[in-house]
Amino acid sequence: MEKLQKTNEEEKVLLVGKATSPGALRTAAVGHLRKGKVVHLDCIGVAANYIATKTIIMIRAFLSTMGYELEYTPIYKDYILKDSEDRIKTGIRWTLTIKH
Repeated sequence: MEKLQKTNEEEKVLLVGKATSPGALRTAAVGHLRKGKVVHLDCIGVAANYIATKTIIMIRAFLSTMGYELEYTPIYKDYILKDSEDRIKTGIRWTLTIKH
């Protein structure tokens, strides 16, 4: 399941892992998007990015039935992993917004 981090009142960060349910992630993201928030999907690894991509397709289809258009932008982002070595990994952050 995804973890939710609060960055500020208008942004939500959802962490995506290989065990994240695309349906649950879609529901969480759509809920925040419909409230006018910017949603970030943070992914490290191929499996997490596959889940995020699948979820974005689901979100886009779901929002289009309500007359909304989804905007999504991927960027590279460095993440510090809190393990014994505090390694830095590069992942992808998908930024999702509803186009007005």
